[in-house]
Amino acid sequence: MSIRLGIRAHDMKADSITELFSKIKADKFLDIQLAPRRLQKNGLEISIANPGAANYLKKRLTHYDLSIAILGCYINMIHPDPAIREQELQYFEAGITASKWLNNCVIATETGSLSTAGYTEQNFTATAFNQMVTSVQRLTTFAEKVGAIIAVEPGVNHPLYDADMVAKLLKAVPSPCLKLVFDPVNLMTLENYKEQRAIISDFMARFSNKIVSFHLKDFIVQNNTISTVAFGQGQLAHEFYLELIDQNNPHTFATLEGIQEVQIPAAITAVKHTVNLDSY
Repeated sequence: MSIRLGIRAHDMKADSITELFSKIKADKFLDIQLAPRRLQKNGLEISIANPGAANYLKKRLTHYDLSIAILGCYINMIHPDPAIREQELQYFEAGITASKWLNNCVIATETGSLSTAGYTEQNFTATAFNQMVTSVQRLTTFAEKVGAIIAVEPGVNHPLYDADMVAKLLKAVPSPCLKLVFDPVNLMTLENYKEQRAIISDFMARFSNKIVSFHLKDFIVQNNTISTVAFGQGQLAHEFYLELIDQNNPHTFATLEGIQEVQIPAAITAVKHTVNLDSY
């Protein structure tokens, strides 16, 4: 078996889309996670705002034999300001529409926060969960109308903070268009990281048929803080994680993220030490 290895496009430095795609192809990646907002912040001109723009992007990707594993339309779907929340949801819906010109790629987001500052314990309340459900129901209904697939990504600081909350959301929104992006590092805390194998295996056992993409990054615990590092360079049981991916989701999208370009060769080596990589 093998997996498809990609990279988060905005982790690469480039002065143009041409340079960006050339560098990604040179590293022999097959796919990218494309987040238009993040690339625009990096100064790159990219748009999926209309069918023509999306089709233009598709042609550029095809030229470099690349595909989009995930269209990252990351929004705050539970933003405390209803007007801003509406804008965020409309942005995601625009991504759903654009996916039809981008080979029907999956559109993904995290679930957000009730605080504009980020972390708040209010995210663990029924209020946050119910608002998340309302937003996800709206997005899945939109996706069903156009035949698209969306995915949400759990994280310990969000309403979707563990496997039980994921199960609760999937029960509340039983749409075939709703899938998951899994990043075990996003579920690690100072209290649970030593039980990471049990957390990863439980998540995979319960939701492997719902996971459409896996993130590959790592973490270290230092000075009573968890920090992310490049894949294979930290305390994540990365071989165990890769083996489960390979066994349960062969040929799936697996994307390096939170990585510097100089760290890419070592990360690829760490992946190849455990699993084979798809290639053409």
